[in-house]
Amino acid sequence: METKEKLSNVEIVENITKRLEESIDELIESNDWKKYLSFVKGQHPYSWNNTFLIMFEGILRGWEKPATYVRGAKQWEKVGRTIKKGEKAIWILAPRIQFVCNEKGCSGFNQRTLWNKFSRVNTCKIDARHRIEKKMLGFMSVPVFDIQQTEGEPITDFVPLKDEVQGATDKLWDDLTELAEKYGFKVIVGNALGTDGFCTHEKKEIVIDENAEFGYRVKTLIHEMAHMILHADINDYQLNRARYETEAEGVAYVVAEALGIHSESDAYSFGYIATWGKDDTKKLVKESLGRIQKCANEIIGQIEAGFEI
Repeated sequence: METKEKLSNVEIVENITKRLEESIDELIESNDWKKYLSFVKGQHPYSWNNTFLIMFEGILRGWEKPATYVRGAKQWEKVGRTIKKGEKAIWILAPRIQFVCNEKGCSGFNQRTLWNKFSRVNTCKIDARHRIEKKMLGFMSVPVFDIQQTEGEPITDFVPLKDEVQGATDKLWDDLTELAEKYGFKVIVGNALGTDGFCTHEKKEIVIDENAEFGYRVKTLIHEMAHMILHADINDYQLNRARYETEAEGVAYVVAEALGIHSESDAYSFGYIATWGKDDTKKLVKESLGRIQKCANEIIGQIEAGFEI
């Protein structure tokens, strides 16, 4: 009887990363995903500050249910819902983004670009071949409404369920928290300000939502540890959130899959990544695969090697 050669961690991660790319392609092309995306395309993944503002506003107004899906009035109209009479907006902060020419030596360098309505791209006023980049000018106030402030077409069928991560164990949790400590980070299970979890390099803390199921806490911890490892020195999170969230959730999927803790029906990571990436999902995944693989290998390798950082 022929025995199967045991794969190395690197080979396992490579195989899973390839499956991640293929699964996202399949999900994007499926009718179910297109139906779901028609709703979430206008649902913005808010920052911790805005999440707190939305949550706090709900408490002040005495809402029985916390806010779940929040968007602007026009975005609600696109999915067949209107704002109820008498409802007041929740005011949050949104970044003011401007496209500028990034071609040094150009007389239009760092100046606002032109929008071409035919090609649907921004171009330099001087030379359309010049490189363009996003520049954040500051923040502005934006009015949004939670779904409970609206009425119209039902959307409950569009809300995805999070995977259960049934194979998660106390030992794996302990290993991950110990590994985070080796990087100088403290893991806290508590108030995650309305999010599943977050990582702050300034305080060197990872906070995981105390109300989440245990298995999902484990996977969220892997996600935040990816931020811990990959995104320590970034200063453009607001501009490139889609790429950074794609990388973190990609690592969470690969590590969870490699360690055998996923539930059979798990598709949450694919949906999460595709929600962030929207129309650029395939491009973002392909550009991030190398960093996802490297970080996943680092986490798995350190756990098995006893945290020799």
